Amino acid sequence: MYKSGAFLLLLLMLSSVCVLAQQRISGSIVEKNTGNPVVFATVQVKNQKSTLTNGSGEFELTVSSLPVTLLITHLNYAGGSFEVKTADEPLKIVLDPQVMTLKEVSVGNPATAIMQDATDKALKTYNKSNLGKAFLRQIAYEGDEPVYLNEIWLDAEWKPYGLIGWHPTEARHLQGKKGISYTNTSFFSFIFSGYLANSFHKKPLLKKVDSLYTFKLAGTYLQDGEEIAKIICTPKRALKEKRFEGAYYVNTVTNNVLKIEGVIKGMFFKSNGPVSIKNKETAFIAQYRLNKQGDNVLDYSVFNTSNRLKMMGLGVQDTDLYSTLYMTDNDAIDQSKLEEVSLKINDSNLVKAMTYNEDFWKKNPGIKRTAKEQAAIEILEKNTTLRK
Repeated sequence: MYKSGAFLLLLLMLSSVCVLAQQRISGSIVEKNTGNPVVFATVQVKNQKSTLTNGSGEFELTVSSLPVTLLITHLNYAGGSFEVKTADEPLKIVLDPQVMTLKEVSVGNPATAIMQDATDKALKTYNKSNLGKAFLRQIAYEGDEPVYLNEIWLDAEWKPYGLIGWHPTEARHLQGKKGISYTNTSFFSFIFSGYLANSFHKKPLLKKVDSLYTFKLAGTYLQDGEEIAKIICTPKRALKEKRFEGAYYVNTVTNNVLKIEGVIKGMFFKSNGPVSIKNKETAFIAQYRLNKQGDNVLDYSVFNTSNRLKMMGLGVQDTDLYSTLYMTDNDAIDQSKLEEVSLKINDSNLVKAMTYNEDFWKKNPGIKRTAKEQAAIEILEKNTTLRK
């Protein structure tokens, strides 16, 4: 009896150590002076896992022990490192915005030269794969009412022109009792995520860079001692198909594309039956980083689309779909299980058929949900049965 009791006590002690070892760090990042949330900042535990701040500038990370050093980076802000000794209180981190300047140019258009250099480098790795884990979150609202949630952890193959292969490993799929179908909208998040064009849409980095776009230097700033140029990219009038319009951020020392932000023009969605859909606006942001091999790969992308629905007998209604794709560093994956990213894959049926792992999602939420996202999920959970 004594030995059995001692063994039980040892198990309890070990369990306590495991529980105590898991520390959850949470906090928010805001801009100095304005107090505005810093959205999609990268928050990384040094040499360990990372996450992004959400639309409210909030983040959450689980670590094995404390203290840890948090590395905060954002292309538009001066980042830094912060030591965290306790998880008792939420952190509040303040960042200074980058100050952009515009140099006087006497000859030529430096923006075109910068974009040509970026193109020449990017095309050398056009077909190079980056394999890793990715997280996708999609939430749709119709008339401010949440109607759709898709959260997926997936194995992924990404190339500079987009995410081309995927295999979902964990998923949560919630859908209201009414509303249109959002099946296969994940395709758009995947296919637009590169900094190079593909057969589905146009982007500025073409072999002859000024053949379809004009460029203007908006300004430059220094980050880690290297010059970052913001280039405004405008499609020429002859370009009518789906196309990006907005800004490219380019490191003029390495010629790497660091970020793109703007809109997708010429976007449309097919509809069936008594429903017609007109795209009002599609906003797009993507940021890139160096992986362990030194390749310039996807960090995250945001694909948000607003549309107007006309339904026979029901009038007009607005719908908004918010999609965030986040790719972690190249973790080991089984490449043989990857499927081609295609409009023909029925992503809704695929993820609905998966068993919901509640414990996994508690430990791996992907990106901390905003209050609005959490409220939407709670509403949808009342109307949907997850497969367990």
